[in-house]
Amino acid sequence: MPTRTPRATTSTKSKTAKARGKSRQTRPHEELLLSGGDTHGAPFGRCGGRPILYAIEREVCDRLTHLGVAHSHRPRHFEVRFEDGSLAAYAPTMVLRGRGREGKTVIVEMAESLKSESLPKIRAFRAQYGLEFYICFVAPEEVLDGVPFDTYDEAATTDDVHTLVSRLAD
Repeated sequence: MPTRTPRATTSTKSKTAKARGKSRQTRPHEELLLSGGDTHGAPFGRCGGRPILYAIEREVCDRLTHLGVAHSHRPRHFEVRFEDGSLAAYAPTMVLRGRGREGKTVIVEMAESLKSESLPKIRAFRAQYGLEFYICFVAPEEVLDGVPFDTYDEAATTDDVHTLVSRLAD
């Protein structure tokens, strides 16, 4: 039986293409959409099949991987309720598997600016699920100065991310 070698590009077939025996090549942003990722901005690679959307996330991921810390990117979604009663979906950026702080599951969140759409969601998530999850927040110092203290349990600037990751690896 002949062996098939994998193709370098991904292809999908529509009903009409199948009938004609042809397939079309998917574009990178389509592949990202199929995986559930976001298409705005350039992703910084993948980890565990999930897109890495921010440079800070890539750095934290690389350091965790180097230290052998198992983690997942956006593994699940939670429903969070804001103070005004409205609801939103929140997906933690990174969850460390098998690591606990104060008996809680560790989440690593990050933001590159105070305009990040995720900040109110992180704050609402911590208000609802703070007894179960320990949130570590990584951001540039100027961003961290503007983030309310009730958004996270522990914080580190992007310059000190190595210290945070080393502590989490212990």
